[in-house]
Formats: sequence, structure tokens, C-alpha cells
Amino acid sequence: METVRQDELADRVRGLVAQRGPRCGPVSLIAVDGPSGSGKTTLAGELARALGAEILHVDDMHQGWTGLASTVTLARDSLVGAWESGAPARHPTWDWAADVRGADVPVPVPGLVVLEGVGAIAIAGSHASATVWVQAPTHERRSRAIARDGEVFAAHWDEWADQESRLWAGAPAASGADIVLDTGSALPPPAPEVPGPSLGLVVLGVVAVSLSLRTLMTGLPPLLPRIREDLGLSSVWLGVLTTLPVLCMGLLAPAAARLGLRIGVARSVSIAMVAVALGNLVRAFSDEVAALYLGTLCAGAGIALAGTLLPGLVKGFFPPGRAGLATGLQMLAMMGGAAVAAAVAVPLADAADDWSLSLGFWGLVAVVGVLLWLPVDRAFHRGGDHDQHPPDTSHRLPWRSTTAWLVAAFLATQSWQFYSTLAWLSPTYADHGWDARDAGLLLSVFTGAQFVSGLVGPALTDRVGDWRVPLVGAGISGLAGQVGVWAAPDAAPWLWAVLLGTAQGASFAIGMVLLVRYAVSPAAAARFTAMAFLCSYTVASLGPTAMGAVRDLTGSYSTIWLVLAVLMLVQIGAALLLRPSRALVP
Repeated sequence: METVRQDELADRVRGLVAQRGPRCGPVSLIAVDGPSGSGKTTLAGELARALGAEILHVDDMHQGWTGLASTVTLARDSLVGAWESGAPARHPTWDWAADVRGADVPVPVPGLVVLEGVGAIAIAGSHASATVWVQAPTHERRSRAIARDGEVFAAHWDEWADQESRLWAGAPAASGADIVLDTGSALPPPAPEVPGPSLGLVVLGVVAVSLSLRTLMTGLPPLLPRIREDLGLSSVWLGVLTTLPVLCMGLLAPAAARLGLRIGVARSVSIAMVAVALGNLVRAFSDEVAALYLGTLCAGAGIALAGTLLPGLVKGFFPPGRAGLATGLQMLAMMGGAAVAAAVAVPLADAADDWSLSLGFWGLVAVVGVLLWLPVDRAFHRGGDHDQHPPDTSHRLPWRSTTAWLVAAFLATQSWQFYSTLAWLSPTYADHGWDARDAGLLLSVFTGAQFVSGLVGPALTDRVGDWRVPLVGAGISGLAGQVGVWAAPDAAPWLWAVLLGTAQGASFAIGMVLLVRYAVSPAAAARFTAMAFLCSYTVASLGPTAMGAVRDLTGSYSTIWLVLAVLMLVQIGAALLLRPSRALVP
């Protein structure tokens, strides 16, 4: 074993290879090994270029987060063993989306190859012409690994380090290496990257986009009595106006995730905001029934696209440990826009003497959102709007993940209640004799309470160890509000609205945090979001229409709130199962 400096490495390895010759059939194999974050990839790349060698990365062969030992066995047989025997060589892969072994990749027979990664010396065994051990202090290695892979490695650091220790306990690598190189504080700085957008610019853009993600729905319910009177629509067809955008958010979520991977998240959000603006502006002509529904469909598609992709952007851009605060800001803007839309819907219609112009006004707000987002789009496009974690290039949704299904079930029950409350809270009190303006203000209180809880709830997840505590608390608050509207609607209507809004804002916002926290990477967050939205919003889209049918069948709104109270019990049960230690979603 010889300790060398980095500038001596290539010459020393060249000498060993010349002295020993090929030991793996016709292949001269150089193994570069060491613990994660020690700098193996950087050094092996430089070494391969200096020697004119092919390079293979063990990282491309790893059999999942717990399969290091399996990787060594498989690669030793299919790669090194094949070269030795003259058989066709292949290296194993892993399907990270399906969490199963992937197809083997054929490997040509190079004259000189550098095999780099954890386990490389164990894979090469006695067939290596030269072995290099790379090491660095643990704190430096961890910083490098997390800077490279972010939370995708941070979540698995201890688990992976334990596997490394077990591997080297059974097959010592450091003590038997030809060359040892210490990279502590010695690695060159990474190549300069084109700067992406600043944190402030992204926050402004996310807020501007989020302002328009609920106005389509909340600006509608206070106007439903006028729409019913002017267009002669039944409660079921009025419920469809809330159902359409929710259905879009479910059915279009997988396509949104694919579009984000293909053209970039920021560019996709730009397209989404144009659709939101156009759809809302078309509703300005909704005295024609076709325009009302087509505009709602167009804007709903845009909301689906932007809503699916923003959690992945938060996962990839904001620092670890700040996902809750970042999601809270998004929720703050979303619920703030929703509250304002509900409060001013009737005054705008009165001022314009036309309820359709009140609906169309939110298209102008979305145009402002487009203008504020475009600088973010340009900055991301210039800096490279893509995910750097290779296994996450799969488009497959995480159907085999129990965690993903549980979060989807939680969001389905929450969203059913939210959109049903959104659609029928104002009409419930209008039926109790309230005028349209006061009923709209009550809905504004409901959405305004979300304005606060949507910020506080996610921020709490950055501080508390178990997010089930705020989730169950929110559920109890919502249950009290639903029982209040059902059993004693006139006793404390403003309190019921606050309790309902607090519950829905916190529950939904923390649900968005879970899409980030349970995902292993930014692209995984996009796929996870797509699956969760597909399931939850498709189910929840039935809520407003189904509750409208309940009202038409019973002739009363009270049964709606009894059904929602039962669903809240289901939501609380799902929340209790969402422990932080659940398996991450690939």
C-alpha cells in the first residue's frame, strides 16, 4: 500500500498496469474504491482521461438503496467473470420506479477500464491490475454527497454507510489497496455552472402562480344563485362547474409530470399559466353556457399542470429542511387568492352588472402571474431546468408504494371535503335566508382561515418531529365545523367557517409537504404528485356533483354536512397512519 498525491496518481497507476498487464482476460482493470463522498468519481474521471481508459460506474449498477452486497455479487459474475471467461459481459441495473432489478446493459471488451464506486475493489477481486482507495474525513464526505444529491442521499446516508461497513468488514479494501489517496480539503472546486434563478425570484414566481390556482373555483359559488336563475342549470350541473377543474387536476397529473420532464418544469408552468389566463378570460363571455364550461375546462387544465409540478420545483430548489416553509408560502398565496375571489365575487358582479365579467376578471390576475413567472422560466432555462439524479428519469408512477397510496387516500378524502365545502357552503346559507353578499363573505372567511393555517401548518412540519399531530388537530377542527353546520347552522356560522377553513388549509398544505418529504428526489416528487393527484382529485371531483345530487334528492343541504363529517373521521384515520418513518417513495 502506497500513499500518493493526486498529481502523482496517473503515473503511479500507469506503472502498475504496465508492470502487471491484464489480469481479467484481455482487460486491464483498475478499481477505484472508497466511502461515499470521498471523491472517487472526480478522481476516476481524471484518471480515465489521463490513461485513455473506459470508465464504468458502480453507481449505475446498485440494486436499490439496500442492495450493495447484491450489486457486488452480480457485477463480479456478469462483468468481471465474463471478461475472464470470454463470455459476453453485462452489468446489472435497477428500475428505481418499479423497485425491481432492471435489464442488464451489454459492455464491450475494452483493453483498459477504470471501475469506480463503492465495492469496486470487491468486484474486481484478484483480477485488478491496480487498486486505488480514496478517503476523506466523514464530515467532508457527507457534505459533498448531500451537495451532489441533496435529500435523495441525506435520507439514506446512515443506511448506506452501514452497508459499506459490512461490505468492507467481510472484504477489506483499504488495507489491501495498491494506492491510497486522501482527498480531505484537496478536491478541486466543481466546474462553474450557469447560475439559475435567485431564491427571491423563485419565491415571487411561485407566489404569483399560486394566486391563480384557486380563484377559478372560489369566485364561482357566491354567484351560483344568479347563474342558476339566468341559465336555468340544476344543482348537479352547477356542481359540474366545480368538478371540472378538480377532475382535470386528477386526470392530467400524469401528463403534467411527463411534460415537466420533457421540456422542464419552469417552461411547463409558463404554459399552464397561459391556459389559466385564457380559460378565465373566456368565462367573461359565460352568459353562453358553452363558454362557461369550455373556459372552466381550459383553466382547469392549466391549474392541473401547474399544481402538479410546483411540489417538485420546491423539492429541487429550496434548501433541505425548508420545504415546509416554502410550501407554506405557496399555500399562503393560493388560499389568499381564493379568499379574495370569494369575497369580491358579488361586489364585482354588482359593479359590472354582469356575473360573467366577475368570473372573467381573474383572467387578468392570471396574466399578471404569467408576466411575473416568465423571468423565473428564463432563469431556469438558462441554468438548466432538469433533475440531476439519473435513476429518476423514469416516467412510471409509484403504484407499488404503500406510502404513495396512503398519501393519495388522505388527499382524496381531504379534497372531497374541501371542494364540496367550497361549492355548497354559500348556497347552504343562502338557503337559510342570507343574501348573496353575506354568503360570499362567509365563504371568504372559510378561505381566509386557510390563508393562515396553510402557512402555519407546513411550517410546523419543519419543527415538530411527527406531522400527525397537526394533521389530527386539523381533522378535529374540521369535524367540529361540519357538525356545527349540520346540527346548528345558525348558532355560530362564522365560527363554523373558521373551523372548516383552518382544517382544510392545514390538511391540504401539510399534504403537499408530504409529497416533498416522502419523495427521494425532485423528479420522484413530480411522479409521486402525479400519482397522488390522479387518484385523489379524480375521486374528489365527484364530491361537488355528488353533494349536489344529495341536495336535489333530499331537498335540504344539511345531509351534505353529515356526509362530510363521516368522511372527516376517515381522514383522521388516514392521518394517524402517516408516520414520518414510513418508507420513502422512489
